[in-house]
Amino acid sequence: MSKQNSENPSKSNQLFKALTQPEITLLLDALLGVLSSELKEQAISQLPADTQQTVRQIVDLPSLQAATKSTVIETVSLAKQAEIWSGLWREWDTIVCEAAEEEGEYIVREADWEQPYFDTTTFIEDLESVANKMQPLIKIAFEHEFSPEPDFVTALLEAETDVTSGIPDWMEIDRLCLEQHLTDCLLQGEWLNIRHQGQDAFQFAECTREYTLQFEEIQLDSDTVFEFLIQLSEADRQIILAGLTANKETAIWKSVLANIHSCWQQFYLHSIEQYAPDRYLKELRTTIPQQWQNGLLIIEELLNQQNYSESLVAIEETLSSLLKSTHSDVAWIPEISMLIAIQGLYYDGNSANINMLLRYYQQTAWGLNQTERANALEIQQIGIDRWFNWSKMFAAFVETSLSEFTRQALFTSWQDYVVSRTNSYSWKKVDSWWLHWLIESVDNRQKGVNWFQSQITQWLDHLPRDKTQLGENYDRLRLLTKDLTEIYHQGQSSYPQFYLVVIHPKGFSTQSDESRREYLKASAPDNLFDVVMNYWKVNLHQFVPKPELVQNAEYTKHAQWMVALKELSPQDYETLLAQWKVAHKRRINLWKAMKQMGVS
Repeated sequence: MSKQNSENPSKSNQLFKALTQPEITLLLDALLGVLSSELKEQAISQLPADTQQTVRQIVDLPSLQAATKSTVIETVSLAKQAEIWSGLWREWDTIVCEAAEEEGEYIVREADWEQPYFDTTTFIEDLESVANKMQPLIKIAFEHEFSPEPDFVTALLEAETDVTSGIPDWMEIDRLCLEQHLTDCLLQGEWLNIRHQGQDAFQFAECTREYTLQFEEIQLDSDTVFEFLIQLSEADRQIILAGLTANKETAIWKSVLANIHSCWQQFYLHSIEQYAPDRYLKELRTTIPQQWQNGLLIIEELLNQQNYSESLVAIEETLSSLLKSTHSDVAWIPEISMLIAIQGLYYDGNSANINMLLRYYQQTAWGLNQTERANALEIQQIGIDRWFNWSKMFAAFVETSLSEFTRQALFTSWQDYVVSRTNSYSWKKVDSWWLHWLIESVDNRQKGVNWFQSQITQWLDHLPRDKTQLGENYDRLRLLTKDLTEIYHQGQSSYPQFYLVVIHPKGFSTQSDESRREYLKASAPDNLFDVVMNYWKVNLHQFVPKPELVQNAEYTKHAQWMVALKELSPQDYETLLAQWKVAHKRRINLWKAMKQMGVS
């Protein structure tokens, strides 16, 4: 301020010193309300051109409150936008400085005894909030040379260096995964700079890729990069495609163009499909080892061409990729085992794609005159979606023309899978038990119901009376008890505590429950439920957990079992309780737990 101005301050300066901003706002509203249009125009015309335009837009608006956010931004003067821009960068610097502090607010400790860590999530979210406000200003800031320049690459590199050097050496930092607004700000800034230098879209892509290689901890948001690229003009996208095609084997591009999770490969394939469709399937085929579903389009096209030999090769590539995801090193042969039985093959959400692959495989087998394989693949398709429907599977094995060897191999594979999917059992093949017998009795008419009844009766007669000797038969007996209770009492046991504590019905659940019970009901001896419950009544007292084997003096489980025993076998309960009162009279926590359960 000049000496003259300091001695004779303007009225506006005096008003700014004397009034608050709300008071100045009221004064301006009052003046604008009484001035004629001519006087308003006379006053506005004395302002700089940009300011005139801004003021005219605001004064002409019927209601400032009714203006949209975008309108308000448009009617802010360049000087004000430059001021906002500079303020946002100061806010950015404050966040980065705080993050670089060894005891800053981004160093978090969940509890006093736990090691502190750097809160990358909050740090990025705070920068993201600033970037969100910067986005609509980037183009204006670049064109009008606001300070600082919209150089987000340098700002992020400096932030990365400041943070990693500021926190203690022993403190690890998670990847700084930028979110949408931060990533878009970087891309906008670089795009404007590249175009200003007269470079093309592929040079922009290369610069962006080079910057990402410079980052050590920072990672751009892949979805935002992809969306930014595909919103470029068609000419720009074709320029990038040409550049990627010509340089795909170079060090800078080779790894990302071979990675299906890379936004660059996604853009590359997307652009080839649009602008070079004759190359699309060839390029897509290279991705099968990483994403088996991509093989489906290739196989479909080969089948349309009736190129069955090459279709088989593509199917084998696709199956190899699918099975690799299960960590299975065993080659799958459709005539030997059910695909659903492959250990680790979780196909929830993918069953439609797997079925499509099997259908294509079947078409290929027909085309190659491989009748046995084509028929085996018919059963494989049914098994993917309906393995738990016993009647559907039994019918498939009867109605499909197969050699006895293939039929028996697939049937056994399906049978073992049904058993393995029954809760409480492992994936490994186990010895034959009542679930195997039930399935075999339905499949083999020479065995039938009488054979099953004989097998299960003998099994129950020879069951050990001690839980420690039952082994896996303990869970098999519990499953049988649960199924019979569901069949004859709709799950409403006459001994609810026994059913809840010992049988623990929620521990058994599988998609084949309904089918299993349907066939068990049709095949079980009339007195099977009574025989099973009699076993429990006679032997349950030997299954009750022993107090001397307790851990951490926690006796709730012991008390619950005693309630179940009292309900099922009152006399055995009284006998065991009397023994406990002598042998465990000093176990105070035991008797507290018993009292809480009402059995002390």
